[in-house]
Order: sequence, then C-alpha cells, then structure tokens
Amino acid sequence: MNYRHYRKFSCAVCLLLLAGGLLAQPNFKVQGLGLLQDRSLKNRLVFLQSLEGEQPVELDAVLLEDSAFLLLEQLKRDGYLQPTVEAILTTSGATRRVLWTSPYSIQMAADATAEEVIFKIKPGLLAYYNEVSIQGVSAIDVDSLQRYFVPGGVLFQTRRAKVFTSENFERRIGRILQSLEALGYREARVVEREAARDASTGAVNVQVKFEQGPQYYVGSLTHLIRKDGQEMEQPITVAADTLLTRTWEQDQRSTYRNEAFEAGYPDAVVVLQRTPVAGAEGAGAKTFDLQVIVDWGESAVLGEVRFQGDEATRRTTLRRRLGLAKGEPLNRLEVDRARRRLMGLGIFQQVAVDFEPESGAARDVVYSLEPGLRQELKLLGGWGSYEQARVGFNWEHRNPFGRAHRYEVDAKQSLKSTRGGVRYSIPYVFGSDVSLYSKVEYNRREEITFDRSNRGVSFGAAYTTVAGVRLSAEYGFYREQADREDGLSFKSEETATVASLGLRVSYDQRDNFLAPSSGWNVYGELKVANTWLGGSVDFQKWESGGSYHFPLTESTLVHLGLRGGAIFTTEDADQNIPFNERFFLGGENSLRGYREGEASPLDADGDQLGAETYALFNLELEQRVYPKFSVVLLFDSVLHARDGFGAETQLLHSLGLGLRYQTAIGPVRVEYGHNLNPREQDTDGTLHLSIGSPF
Repeated sequence: MNYRHYRKFSCAVCLLLLAGGLLAQPNFKVQGLGLLQDRSLKNRLVFLQSLEGEQPVELDAVLLEDSAFLLLEQLKRDGYLQPTVEAILTTSGATRRVLWTSPYSIQMAADATAEEVIFKIKPGLLAYYNEVSIQGVSAIDVDSLQRYFVPGGVLFQTRRAKVFTSENFERRIGRILQSLEALGYREARVVEREAARDASTGAVNVQVKFEQGPQYYVGSLTHLIRKDGQEMEQPITVAADTLLTRTWEQDQRSTYRNEAFEAGYPDAVVVLQRTPVAGAEGAGAKTFDLQVIVDWGESAVLGEVRFQGDEATRRTTLRRRLGLAKGEPLNRLEVDRARRRLMGLGIFQQVAVDFEPESGAARDVVYSLEPGLRQELKLLGGWGSYEQARVGFNWEHRNPFGRAHRYEVDAKQSLKSTRGGVRYSIPYVFGSDVSLYSKVEYNRREEITFDRSNRGVSFGAAYTTVAGVRLSAEYGFYREQADREDGLSFKSEETATVASLGLRVSYDQRDNFLAPSSGWNVYGELKVANTWLGGSVDFQKWESGGSYHFPLTESTLVHLGLRGGAIFTTEDADQNIPFNERFFLGGENSLRGYREGEASPLDADGDQLGAETYALFNLELEQRVYPKFSVVLLFDSVLHARDGFGAETQLLHSLGLGLRYQTAIGPVRVEYGHNLNPREQDTDGTLHLSIGSPF
C-alpha cells in the first residue's frame, strides 16, 4: 500500500476516533446495529442535539423523547418497516425501561430524568424492492427502467442494496421523469403508482404507470438584444431535430446572460418565449419557435474589494489571488471565479460574495470568509503483506503567518521501515497558479536481503493546467546508503550523495482513483543526477506508466496496467548508479507471485540486485459478486534486466486469484499469486493482504 492509501486510511481512523472519543459522552449510548452503525447513529444524535464532547449529558424527558423520535425516523429512512427503540434508564443504581414504537408517541412524564441511558434498537424487517412493473414508457428500454429501482453491476443483489422507502420510491420516479424530460418529453407525468408491502418478509412490489406525452422540438430561434436604449434582432441557426428540453433552454439563458456579464452589465436579464408552430404537431411531437430576449440593463464598474471575517489571514495574500482591479467593468463571472480561487487556497470552509450597493454604476465587492480547520492531527494506519502493520501520524498546520502557507509533519513506523519528514508548501506564488514546496525526509527500510536508508532535502514547484495535467519540477539533495551482506558478487555504488533535478507529468481520467471502474491515467517522470548539481554520481532515471479500466459486462470489469523504467549513465555504472536507485519489482502492487522486491534480478546466493530496466504488465478480471465484494483473476508479467535491455533479460509471470471488499478507503485485498516460471531460488507463490487499488 503506497502513501496515497495511507492518507485515505487516516481519514477512516480519524472518523473512528471521533466516533469513539471526541463524541463519547459516557452516560449516553446507542446499541443494536453493530459497532459502526451504533456510533454513526450516536454521532448524529450528538450533532442534532448540540451535545458537548466528553461531558456527561443532562438527561431530561425532552432530550430522551427527542432522541427516541430521531432514532425511529432515521431507521424508517433506512428502510426498516417497524423499528422499536427501548431506553434503559439508570437513576441512583435503579434501572427502568421505556419503549417507543412506530408511529412515535410520547412515553415519558414531563419531569422524568435519568443519570444514564442506553438506547437499545430493534430495527425489524427491512423493506426492499422485490418486483417492479413500469408501464407507459417507450423512450427508455425496460432494463434501464429497472435499474432506476434495483441497481445492477453485480451477480447477486443484497436486500440492503434494494432497500425501499417512501422517499427513495418518489426519488426514483422523479429520476425517470427527469430522464424523459431530457429526451424532450416535457409533459411526461405519473398517472398511477402503487407499492404493496409484505409485512411478513419486507418484500415490496411496485407498479408505476406513466403518460409519456409528446416530444418537444425546436423550430426557429431568434435573438433579441436590448442594450443602451437600442434593440437588435437576429436569427440563430439551429440544428435539425434539436430537442427542446429544460437543459437546452437553461443553456441558452446562460450563454446570453454570461455574454452581458463579461461585458460589464451585471443586471442582465434573459427571457425565453415559446410559440407553438401551427400544423407541426403529430406523430407524438410538438415544435416551437423561440425568441431569446436579452435586456442588458445598465453597465457598472468595480469599486472597492473588501473582506469580512478571518482577520488572521493577510489581505495582501487574498488580493493576489483575486485578479480584480478598481474601475474595470464589473464582471459577475470574474468575481465568482475569484471567489473560487480563494476557496482553492484550502484555508476556508466557505467564501460568500455580495455587492454593495446591490445596484448602481459603481459597486463594491465584499467577500465573507469563514475559516476552515487550521490545525489537524491524523492518526495513520494500514497493512501490507511485507511490512505488515503500519502506524503513524500526520500533523498539518494550514495558514501559518496568515499567508495561506501550510506545513506538515509526518512519521510512520512498520515492522520493516521507519519514515519521517517535514513539508512546507506555499500555494499560488505571487498570484500565479504555481505552488512551491520544500521537504526534509528520512527513510529506513529493511528489504529481503539488504537494508536501505536515505535522508535529505528537496525543493520543488507544481502546477496544474486548465485541462487537468499535473506538472512538477524538483531539486533534491539526498544521502543514500545500502547495507548489503555480500557486495562482492555485484559491484554497485552503495553509499552516494544524489543531487538531482526531477520532472513529472501526470493526467488522471479515472472515475475513482481509490477503486476505478472506468477511465484511464498516465504519468511520466525523469530524474537527472549530476556532480555539477552537488552530488557524487551521474545518472538519468526514467519511469512512466498508466492504467486503463473498463466494464466488460454489467458486473465484470477489466483493469489493465503498464509501466516501465530505465536507468542510464555515460560513466561507469558500478560507480554512478546507486544501489538504492535500482528497480526492485515484486509485491502486492506489481508482480504478486513474489514478496516486495523479491522479483528483481538475483545473484547466485539469491540476494536482490535490482534491475536497471524493466517493463511491467498487469491484467485483472474483476467479477462483482455483491455490491462490495468481488472475485479477481489476475495476471502479472515483468521483463527486466540487471544491466539494461542490451544484456541478459528475465521474463517472470504470475497468475492468481483475489478477493476484494470495498471500503471508504479503497478495496481490502486478499490475493494469491502463483509463479508460472519461478527461478531456482523463487517460491511457488505468495499470499498478500493489502489495502488500495494496485494500479
């Protein structure tokens, strides 16, 4: 599991600590649904009732009755038909019980109190969609209509995945109407609906009948502009068979209103008028001629820019992010873009914008700032098949000195490694979109046949383009050391000062980087180390790769990964390529028939030597069995060479099976990789337990 998985795991750990610690009122408990759900319900009550963190709660009748009502309502929203909530109240060592059922009714006297309460929950039967019948819709195929009520994408659906409530029944009907409207059926409506529930099983059979109505089309389109006391009308060309949907109308309004906003007319109003085309009705369709009337109103200029709230943040820092100048045309769109740039600093929970006065030829812009969390401690945790348990912490301070900077201190410890570091970041330097950072790091790790360590500093800059391409450049100065038991069979620079320049570019189009099911990503990085940069070695290191994910069937996914790398030097390799910089393949995220680093080239004694060049291919076929549970067939293959592709190469393959359980921090993976062509020193295979997507 790599660093990004640590960070996501830290979020879950913090939530659990929050559930069990900061919100742990000692005399107020919820039981009956399991540890996580009990804590979730309790936290919800604590929030809604505005209870103090670790202080005992004053338990009066109002608090107890309100809590019981909220619990019943939440259970009904979760799909339980007949939930009950029983309170076990303790006063001076004596206990008594109070029971609430649905529908809720008051059960306690107005002056009742208690010293301690345990809410025992019995949820009852879970209501779920059993059979769904939809009539009157021809524009959407039957299977797609079913998916509005019963989700697909797995071999077997649990009742929890098909939960029925009155609210989600109405939402699903509403989504069908929205889909019909997007297809031009503006008059679509529901004429009948029925939900028959079986009180003994929780099964719900629903029947919904729609009246689809005619399909709306655009005939002609005319644009009428009223500006500075003048009117100008012009026809607009519209593609044939253009559907007249609410989204299309909204796009027209936005386009012409934004044109006026950009020109400095902040009060522009757009009205769209429809006129039915006589004689164009028939065959289930209606056609309309449209006129877009744009009243630009009066122009205005930007007055002062002011800030309210969060006095700890320097105003000069904020103004550099705005890009607004007094006296220029008042562009509402640019004012909002500036607001988003302020949010991009990462130090505000919310930024609101107002104009003072609301009308007039000159208007001030006022940004109201609501500070976000400025200091945060995260406890980190994880598991990997080689390092096993990993624990640590991350301390982050946002906005020190009031300049929107941030620094982080982190430390991690496992059974095989120790890591620690400090990072200082300066976002959006001089009002640009470039961020600067510096790092001080220390790493020590026990590999299978050697120990490695490095310590040093680095300075870098990062930039993300409008298209989403991430670019970064970095200078690093590190002391690297490898402690090998036998350095005679293969000579390499084991102790080196590496001073380097690094460049990295990446682009991510995956739908979910924690557990992708579609999309792709690519990256490439180049590291150039040289003595004229201050180091003791000269080499160039390149690595690039990517992944591609797509559904093969509704419940079957294909994951493809490809990456490769090489180290070059124009000098003597054994004196200029540090041993730590070599590639060590194998492990839960590369060749899964091997432990971490075990698939690298070996010497005669079976010790790791690492590769100068490699190409790795990963293929996974994932079958979703239940919404959160999958079975995976995996194949990994690596081609590598100890001294480059011009020398002797090795090709290793692993074939295996895995089980995955999806969580909020990524999939928990149990995988076994079997080596198809093991070397003499290799094992037949390896069992891995890890968290996070492998590529």
